[in-house]
Amino acid sequence: MEAGQPFCCYGCSAVFRTFGEGILATAGKAAAAAPAPAHPPEGVEAFLRIDGMHCSSCEYLIEHRAARVDGILSVSTSYATSTARVVYDPARIAEADLSAALSIGGYRARLRGEPAPEPDETRELARVIGGASLAGMVMMLYAAFYYPVDLGLVALEELAPVGWLAFYAAPRALLVLATLQVFLVGAPILRGAWIGLRARMPNMDNLLAIAILAAYGYSVGQIFSGGPHLYFDVAAVIVAVVTLGRHFERAAKVEATRELSRLLEAWTPRARARRDGTVKEIEIHQLRPGDRVLVGPGEPIPVDGTVHAGQGAVNESLLTGEPFPRARGTGDTVLGGTRLVEGELEIAVGAAVTSRVEHLARLLWNVQGSSAGVQGFADRIARFFVPVVLGLAALVAGSLLLGGAAPGAALLAGLATLIVSCPCTFGLAIPLTTANAVGSALRRGILVTSADTFAKPPRFDTVALDKTGTLSTGRMSVVEVLGPPETAALAAAVERLSTHPIAAAIAALDTRLVADTLRLHPGRGAEARVAGRRVVVGSRGLFTQLGWDIPAPLAAAAAARLPGEGVVSFVGWEGGARGAVITRDSQRPEWAAVLARLRRRHRVVLLTGAEHPSGYEEGVDAFHAGLPPEAKAAVVRQLRTEGRVVMVGDGSNDAPALAAADLGIAFGAPTPLAAEAADIVIPGDRLERIFTALDLIRTTRLRVRQNIGWALLYNAVAIPLAVSGLLNPLFAALAMATSSLLVVWNSSRPVLGAEADPGPVPAALPRTPRAPEEAAAMTVPQRRGLA
Repeated sequence: MEAGQPFCCYGCSAVFRTFGEGILATAGKAAAAAPAPAHPPEGVEAFLRIDGMHCSSCEYLIEHRAARVDGILSVSTSYATSTARVVYDPARIAEADLSAALSIGGYRARLRGEPAPEPDETRELARVIGGASLAGMVMMLYAAFYYPVDLGLVALEELAPVGWLAFYAAPRALLVLATLQVFLVGAPILRGAWIGLRARMPNMDNLLAIAILAAYGYSVGQIFSGGPHLYFDVAAVIVAVVTLGRHFERAAKVEATRELSRLLEAWTPRARARRDGTVKEIEIHQLRPGDRVLVGPGEPIPVDGTVHAGQGAVNESLLTGEPFPRARGTGDTVLGGTRLVEGELEIAVGAAVTSRVEHLARLLWNVQGSSAGVQGFADRIARFFVPVVLGLAALVAGSLLLGGAAPGAALLAGLATLIVSCPCTFGLAIPLTTANAVGSALRRGILVTSADTFAKPPRFDTVALDKTGTLSTGRMSVVEVLGPPETAALAAAVERLSTHPIAAAIAALDTRLVADTLRLHPGRGAEARVAGRRVVVGSRGLFTQLGWDIPAPLAAAAAARLPGEGVVSFVGWEGGARGAVITRDSQRPEWAAVLARLRRRHRVVLLTGAEHPSGYEEGVDAFHAGLPPEAKAAVVRQLRTEGRVVMVGDGSNDAPALAAADLGIAFGAPTPLAAEAADIVIPGDRLERIFTALDLIRTTRLRVRQNIGWALLYNAVAIPLAVSGLLNPLFAALAMATSSLLVVWNSSRPVLGAEADPGPVPAALPRTPRAPEEAAAMTVPQRRGLA
């Protein structure tokens, strides 16, 4: 009881004393404001590749058409990744039929298991080279006969000596060249425009096609009517510039989404299962717990499970980053999405049908395909952009004609308005940057799991860290052995028969002796016969229970040498304690350097469920010990009232705090609950990767803001220039392509680089004081947490 408030433990009481009544109000507000959990449509999830997407309007078109298919519950598409996520009802439509259902309007959908069409790189390259060559020849003819007249360098009468060439042969040559350019090289643009018309959903290709065909058609009419105003150059240059820009854009998308592509292709949609004495090939969602799945050499492992029979070498690089195959045999755990390099395995499906790579792919999709935050804003702009620009171009051309302008001038103004607009910059600004960032992070062993991670402000005021498993390894190690020489060997022999983490550390001390007739005392220790002697290893409480004496000098020596959170295991034989083994959670070697570096930019707070900070308090600005999970979350919420907070932890007890923080980072070997609650997962032992993750957020957010800013600025400047008639369609085409390529280039640049030195270490902030009664209450921790 503290100030009329009941507390479950000393840690909660200490938090209340530190923050006062305000922390109770903060917790109440957080609970009241917590959103209700979202319930997605029930069904089976599938990922498909979509070939033929070439602008952000394609997303809406595919989603709108697919929603009409019976059995498809929801569809989400991503232009940046050329991927669709489909939730469907298997009772109404089979997974094998999804490809045909989504192959609509000229798009080609395929499941991961279906072979990808061979990319015709020769054809694509020929289209780019042909487009550039044809446009070059058109421009040469214009430079010879038309541009000098338009610029006033040559009078029209001065072309009389070459009149047949200038007014008959050249226009017809331009007609042939422009026809080849528009209808061969520009065929993908026209096809995309036709798809948009059929679906009654205008897209970027509609803008381009109208501009190209208007310039081409007007010029053809001028040839047959004898008019002098030809705009074949406009049509030819638009096609060439757009074709070249999309070639580079396609290459950038493939590179940026390479990691997601690997995961999606590795997620096997079918499995060979042994049922009723026969082997059947079934879809993954039809597997049941306990099924036996057969995997042959070269095949991907479809689901997580345990090897029931067989031996093999498994390539786990996709999930672990380990470049060499690992030997796996009976009893070993294997992960869905890894690949069997050699051998044959029969895998028993666990209590739940899960796949690590399925979970990973879904998390990455949620990040790369999300329309959260600023991405939703960009999507809405791109979706309504096309019809607005079409109306604006018609208004510009019509108003000029009504105002008495020449048809050629009105046409040029309308064409420039159509061409210069660039909704693709909005469609690419965020997803391509996000895909590049997620891929770069994954190659460095960092997994981004939250869709709005990159929408978070890049600067944080406080970094809160869990201790066990984060600053420490979570593995016990022996600090010191007290007593006669045989103490280590006898203790190791007894503990070798136990599976307790402390026992594993002691067992590694010596391997010379062998124990038998083990008797466990759960939570307190163990005893066995070693070399004819009864040997007991355990806590003070166990020795008291057995009536064995612990000499006062030994107890005092153990207490004096015990580190902050160490554990003493007394070792006794012949009816009394003769020695002691002191163990503690192993510190990560880089913990001090990491904390010092963090404190250069942030306030650092240690949150631990243990009753002792165990020596880490010298490296932080404040610490709170003895915290249960709900108290950790309460501290994080209170810290958020003072600024933005990063929480780093690994256990299920850290999950509430990870979810409560502005940015949650699950580190080390996080539990599933911690990984789900976090925004970023950093598996492994490299604590310094925290800085890489923070750099990732900072750089990616900056890139997104640059891209959106450029897209808004470009359209805000270019469209008024085109409307006013100050922008020629040729320059409009170049400006439009340059804008898209600039966004592509900025999005595709390496995201993670060397971090600049954050500067000198500031003076330490005041540490949280500990009340005298708390210090007095801290007794020597006992074996396995029990007295």
